[in-house]
Amino acid sequence: MIAVVWIVFLLVMLFVLGSTVGSFLNVCIVRLPQGRSLIRPASSCGQCGKPIRIQDNIPLLSYWLLRGRCRACGATFSMRYFWIELLTGLLFVLIYYLEIGRNVHHFQLLAWYENDYSSLLMDMFRPGPWLVFSVHALLSCFLIVATMTSYEEHKVPRSVTLWGVLLGLLAAVLFPWPWPDEAAIRYQLSAIGQTPSATLGRIADGGQRIAAGLYPWPIWAPLPDWLPPNSRRLGLATGLAGVLAGAILMGMVRLAFNFAAGAAAVGWDETSLLMIAGGFLGWQPIVVAGLLGLIPGLIAAMRQWMMGKRVAFSLWLALAVAGVWLGWYWFSPLVQGLFFNPTRLSLLLAGWVVSLIVLGGCLRRAAIARPTPRP
Repeated sequence: MIAVVWIVFLLVMLFVLGSTVGSFLNVCIVRLPQGRSLIRPASSCGQCGKPIRIQDNIPLLSYWLLRGRCRACGATFSMRYFWIELLTGLLFVLIYYLEIGRNVHHFQLLAWYENDYSSLLMDMFRPGPWLVFSVHALLSCFLIVATMTSYEEHKVPRSVTLWGVLLGLLAAVLFPWPWPDEAAIRYQLSAIGQTPSATLGRIADGGQRIAAGLYPWPIWAPLPDWLPPNSRRLGLATGLAGVLAGAILMGMVRLAFNFAAGAAAVGWDETSLLMIAGGFLGWQPIVVAGLLGLIPGLIAAMRQWMMGKRVAFSLWLALAVAGVWLGWYWFSPLVQGLFFNPTRLSLLLAGWVVSLIVLGGCLRRAAIARPTPRP
């Protein structure tokens, strides 16, 4: 009973932390597209300009206590402030519960406990699980800011893209594959008398999967001698491959859509989002998430374009990234024989190019029925 109470207290504290971070993310969403400082001036009403009091700036509660209005002038605040705080708080709890408590990635680092309660309780005092949580909580924050600025301001600020990519690459260098399962993997390798490259080669043949690590897979398997496991060079290569995959994948979609539409219908928002996620996750999850997110995303984009609205589908990509990232343990067996096989990977790329050509043809035909926008 004491353990359950302690775990509930931990999750409540994580929710409070997340909602507080969400309050800061609201500031980022408003100020960064305008090129304003995040520190000065202090939070103020957008209508009358008067500073918001500390007691009126409590995450979640203040919005309802003030009934969504400024205390000074009575101007209404967007409901978005409340939803972002709530979403961030729930995401912090969800990430910690799934990745640490339920160990959905099957980290060997967390495999020594018999049930979820003991895992959540014991990992309060270990740095490794908190590092995993912190990196992925940071990724969720960037996804929220990038998605909301794309939705509201029709652009992802360069500062968000730059810092997201740099921090993703920094995490890649500091925690190269297969962290946090280095000790377990080296034990497995020594037990079967194989080298890391030989064991990783079994992934390409659809063989036995080994522990995943903070980054689900390395840049390639089998690894070349100049990119050994747990090396900074391997981490940097993995992160850079993820950034490039996001840029190339969405860059091709943007080029095909805009060429077929005959106008700059798709901006760089979606490209920025996948580049950020690629730095944190590597290139294989980004390719899967990009393909899954484009199915509903392009349907919504074509509908928006046909109605004469600006095209944006960052939300669908963000949802796909989150789903693939948290469910990679189940996704990876389906694609592990594809990504590390040159022939199959070439067929995937060829299919992707053909799909873009088909998309362009559909857009060309749809352009005939598209209403002419009013001046």
